[in-house]
Amino acid sequence: MFEQKEQRRVEMKQAIEKSRKNQIIRAQKEEDAKKLENVEFSEFWKLRNEELAIAEQQEREEERQRRVELTNYLKMQTA
Repeated sequence: MFEQKEQRRVEMKQAIEKSRKNQIIRAQKEEDAKKLENVEFSEFWKLRNEELAIAEQQEREEERQRRVELTNYLKMQTA
């Protein structure tokens, strides 16, 4: 009877240790996934901000070009 109790106690202890290890592994995987998500999020917004900056620069250049064309047109009309 004592041996059965001891065996059950050992098995429970092993089950607890296995559960703890699984919890630690799961927590580490969640942390790694979160870090990866943060990196991907950061990279996405870095690229998006670069795209927006390029688009904004193009808009400014187009506006400048329209002003030049309008100025040239008005000069030709008064000449």
